[in-house]
Amino acid sequence: MSLLDDFAEYQSRVTHHSAAAAAASTTASVGLASQAQPADLAVQDDGYITTTLETTDAPIFSLDTVQFQVPNKIIALAVSNDILVLVIEGAKALRINLQHAHDIVEIDIPLNPQSLRACCVFLDPSGAHLLLSTPQGDNFYCHESWDQMRPLSRFRNIELTAVAWNAPALASSASAAASLSSGTVLVGTHDGRIYETELRPADDRKQKRSDAPLRLVAELPVRERITGLSLSAFPERRKHHLVLIATGTRLYQVVGAADIEPQAAADRKTSSVFEALLRDGLSAPNFQEIPGMPGPGALAVYRREVKAPGRLQAAAVVATDFAWLTSMGVFFGALTFAAQEPGDSVVENASLLPYPTLDHDGSQDVPPEQPLALAVTEFHILLQYSDRIRAINMLNSKMVFEQPVSDGAARAGDLLQGLTVDEAKRTCWLFSPLNIYELVVTDEDRDIWDIYLMRRMYEEALAHCHNDSQRDVVRRAQAEQLFAAGQYERSAECYALTTVGFEEAVLRFVDMKDRRVLRSYLVTKLGTFSKQERTQITLLVTWLIEIYLSMLGALDAKAAAAGAAGAEGTQEQQQQQQPDLVVQCELEKDQLLKELYALVLEYRQYVHAPTAYQLAESHGRRDFWLHYASLCGDYQRVVEYWMEKGSYLQAIEVLGHYGTPEMFYKYSPALMHAEPAALVETLMRQPSLTANKLIPALMRYDEDGRAQRADGGNQAIRYLRFCIHKQNSRDPTVYNYYLTLLVKESAAADEGELMGFLTTYGTDMLYDPDYALRMCKRYGRIQSCVHLYSLLKLHEDAVDLALRHGDIELAQIHAERPADDDKLCKRLWLKIAQHVIAQQAAASAVMELVRRSNRLGIEDILPYFPDFTRVDDFKDEICVALEDYEGQIQELRGEMDEAGRTAEAMQRDMQQLRRRFAVVGESEGCQACLQPLWQRQFYVFPCQHSFHADCLTRRVVGTCNRVQRRRIQELQSQSVELARTRRQMKLRPMVRGAPAGGREASEEQVEALVRRNRAQMDALVAAECVLCGEAMIKTVGEPFGGDGDAGADGDGWAI
Repeated sequence: MSLLDDFAEYQSRVTHHSAAAAAASTTASVGLASQAQPADLAVQDDGYITTTLETTDAPIFSLDTVQFQVPNKIIALAVSNDILVLVIEGAKALRINLQHAHDIVEIDIPLNPQSLRACCVFLDPSGAHLLLSTPQGDNFYCHESWDQMRPLSRFRNIELTAVAWNAPALASSASAAASLSSGTVLVGTHDGRIYETELRPADDRKQKRSDAPLRLVAELPVRERITGLSLSAFPERRKHHLVLIATGTRLYQVVGAADIEPQAAADRKTSSVFEALLRDGLSAPNFQEIPGMPGPGALAVYRREVKAPGRLQAAAVVATDFAWLTSMGVFFGALTFAAQEPGDSVVENASLLPYPTLDHDGSQDVPPEQPLALAVTEFHILLQYSDRIRAINMLNSKMVFEQPVSDGAARAGDLLQGLTVDEAKRTCWLFSPLNIYELVVTDEDRDIWDIYLMRRMYEEALAHCHNDSQRDVVRRAQAEQLFAAGQYERSAECYALTTVGFEEAVLRFVDMKDRRVLRSYLVTKLGTFSKQERTQITLLVTWLIEIYLSMLGALDAKAAAAGAAGAEGTQEQQQQQQPDLVVQCELEKDQLLKELYALVLEYRQYVHAPTAYQLAESHGRRDFWLHYASLCGDYQRVVEYWMEKGSYLQAIEVLGHYGTPEMFYKYSPALMHAEPAALVETLMRQPSLTANKLIPALMRYDEDGRAQRADGGNQAIRYLRFCIHKQNSRDPTVYNYYLTLLVKESAAADEGELMGFLTTYGTDMLYDPDYALRMCKRYGRIQSCVHLYSLLKLHEDAVDLALRHGDIELAQIHAERPADDDKLCKRLWLKIAQHVIAQQAAASAVMELVRRSNRLGIEDILPYFPDFTRVDDFKDEICVALEDYEGQIQELRGEMDEAGRTAEAMQRDMQQLRRRFAVVGESEGCQACLQPLWQRQFYVFPCQHSFHADCLTRRVVGTCNRVQRRRIQELQSQSVELARTRRQMKLRPMVRGAPAGGREASEEQVEALVRRNRAQMDALVAAECVLCGEAMIKTVGEPFGGDGDAGADGDGWAI
């Protein structure tokens, strides 16, 4: 099997192992420090939950050997972003993409193979840029696209011991991998110097050296070997950075501003990015010094993604923890970024952890041995020794894992050489000259909740619980601790979230005088029920409502007692004590009401409404009663409540917002009596109401005599006017009642609105005119009565009524109403003139009336004057009338002469028509049958069309109407009878004894009948030509085929 196959098989096995470990229980027996933890809760059929403890076989840490046959001994190893780089003897390096394990790239190192025995290798977070440095000061750079390292010409004779990459690249390693530039990089050396550089592959692939820039930016105050270097950005301050510098004895913290954004890259050839930051920070350095001999000095920083509250952008990668290897132990702590300025510290909760002793034979302890390397995970510090690996929990400083390498490897001298962490993928790797190891981490935080619990850090413990059983243990402990401390409300909230029995928990709080404790428990417990547990929710909500109402009553009593006590005291005491206590009680009441309202709002579908109403009434809480009724949509109760209290405006307001049509119909009679104006204003905003169903309420309002109030007029008229004019109501009942109110409200001298209504809607007649006439007569509305008579075509009654009441002007207006009946108009005007004459009016007034009528003459009114009236008063008018008559006589004479001349002309035309003839050729044929015309009786028309009499008759009968057709048939029958009679009369002389005188008389009568019959027949048949007459012209729009034609559907016309 090849090396690639071995590595691929190993990768699949590790992946399967990790997945199985993740699916296992989150409680484990780990390494030497194994301990049993609560397992998942077991839910029983009866609903109770057991908290039995279980263990799992999956450890948190496990050291696996990678099955990869190394061609030569391993000198150095680095892993980043799933890119693993091995430096092996023979001046070779292997690059392996762990996502594609078969693709192994061999990289040449331009050094003498015998001289490369030790080196440091640094890989950037994206895995694209690789630095290699030897103790001899040879430095090389390799980009991921190369297969050979290139010497760094400006780095000669400089041993690189630490590198600080641009840490924000961890947040977007994929995009960083695609970038050609590494960004600004800080490198530390063996002599305490810090350089700044930027790695970028050269455009010329044939170039054998890399000319990456190198700029000295700082020197340590104490020139020691730099063993660790870290660069971290402040999460909330874009330009502020933290640089940690580690040596064997000191850990420097440098805080300052540095712009490393891409737009500043153009200025990097002439200026440094970190020079000012490091110069200012190291001029008065902030450092932690460990006395004694220099230690290994290795520095490890753990970074995690943190999303700031309210930020929309992606989470930022923030350094949160660090660890530093010293001669005395591991110095570790948390990194907190805030508003630090240069010289300030970002380290918090730092402590020094002594190295644990190594027990080689298991019988006695030996002095502690310093580890060779370290790494930091989320909660643990990893210490690498030459023959083993250890993990120490940072929270309790206990060792939770230790595993030595195999005995065979130790005996063969295959000792561990280094430890590295892939920060992007959170994997840990170790190596020896012959093997590669992966430290698999499974559920690292499985025991963290228990550690926080021991420290009574309950919130942190809850944040790291993995299952309900763990959360239950934490909340129980928190509840007990809070109860013991007297914080009963918080204790009750915690108890509600545990599996402690309901009865047991309630018994703890039910006897307490402070009802807030029990309320807190019930409110919190209520939130733990699912929607399916309706019974439990209903019971708890009902209990809570009762508790809230009791607390509100207690506050009312307390405030009343405070007011009474203040009233008995002095004025100074009243000013100092009473307001404070009363105001406090009011504030507490407002808060309780808000909570109560929020409770019933959230659980309104679970509340038993009758019980809630009963509780509110028993406690006298009408405010809650109203709120709950409104919340449930029971607005009928609300309206009735306000009406019982006499608060009619509030009732109208509720109706306006939430009322249904049925509620309006029910409560409008009482509300119309109490607040008519406000109710009508609300009614006019309700388009869904039917106006005729509100008439009973309007009638009660009218009967109560409230219409005469000075509140803006009759509100019933106002509403009905709105329905008719704005809503376009067409209900006759509405019109009739509106007319009734108008008749009642209008005065006899001012019928303007009533007349406007009758005039506007007189043509539609949506009201009953007979009823309207009766009402107008009853209340003496004369003008309206006269108008209604005219609408009913009773014009004489209209004029008579106007004249009876002496309204000559009104009578004259209505005398002109029958405009299409001149005789009636004249008769009406004569009535008016007769009335005026009877009133002994002046002659001038009578003549003015005659002139206005345009229908009367002096001769029409003279008979109505008294016998002894002086004619002198009408002399001029009589003369004018006589002159008009003379003119009319002359016109009639002219018309008679013209009529005589017309009659003479017509006689002449008739004589000429008798002499008119037509010339018919001997070969002329009938236009209907095409047979010779001379064979039988025929007709010839002025248009020269000629027809046989019978052919023409058939054509006319086929096109004429039914009446004409019947008349033609009758004339034909009469012609047959007359022809038979004529033949009999011709045969009569041959009979003996027949009288001669009677025969002559009979023949003359028959001949007269024949002539009359022929004339009538000619008038019907030969009135016009059937081919070009008017009847033929009218048939232009008719189809050619009739209903009886064959193929009327179109087949008969097919070509």
